[in-house]
Amino acid sequence: MRMMRIGELAHAAGVSAKALRLYEARDLLRPCAHSVAGYRLYGSAALKRLQQILVLRRAGFSLTETGRLLHGPGDVADQLIDQRITRLRAELASHQHALHALETLRMRLHSASSIDQLLECLHMSQQLDVSFTEAERTAFKARAEALGSATIEAAELEWPQLIAAVRAAMDHGTPASDPAVAALARRWQQLVQMASGGDAAVERKIATAWQAQPQQMAANGLDPALFAYVGAAAKAVGDGN
Repeated sequence: MRMMRIGELAHAAGVSAKALRLYEARDLLRPCAHSVAGYRLYGSAALKRLQQILVLRRAGFSLTETGRLLHGPGDVADQLIDQRITRLRAELASHQHALHALETLRMRLHSASSIDQLLECLHMSQQLDVSFTEAERTAFKARAEALGSATIEAAELEWPQLIAAVRAAMDHGTPASDPAVAALARRWQQLVQMASGGDAAVERKIATAWQAQPQQMAANGLDPALFAYVGAAAKAVGDGN
């Protein structure tokens, strides 16, 4: 194989010369030689390495992870691949929940009232058995009208993704005090308070209903351990204020 300059290699691989320079800066790809004029020259070994980099990048690995996979021992590769599989499964679960939410929303879009949408946003399950007082339902109605249907629908669709993100963090062993987890807990609190209006009695009713119906929890990607994890993260947020 004849030696190629950087533009030729970039064209052959379908990437930009800028990307190749970035890979070189991150010690992922090196020229095989330099011309008398100082141009980078690449041979078959460089082309093979570039193909490996592109396969790993298309599989979703970051540049740092790609470097560890290329340069590290086999057990590092196993660990990183397992982590990527876990993340992809979490993302798949999130997409499946979002799809279910969209399908449910489409079915009831023209029949559901704003208050029903807000209640669904709060407890995420039409089958969750919760009894609200007339005063609480009146407050829900006023809040639903103030928020508007579009805001409520967006929150409904966000819940499955938020649950999946918290689940992935917990499964990875990320401490509840980690800033990223704290941000998820903060958003969790915001969505609950948006629907409940910060009414502690309403929120206790919802929490009690979830605990009494573990099958509904599981159907929505929830369990007591996840609630405890979010609670610990929320406490860390509060302690940090």
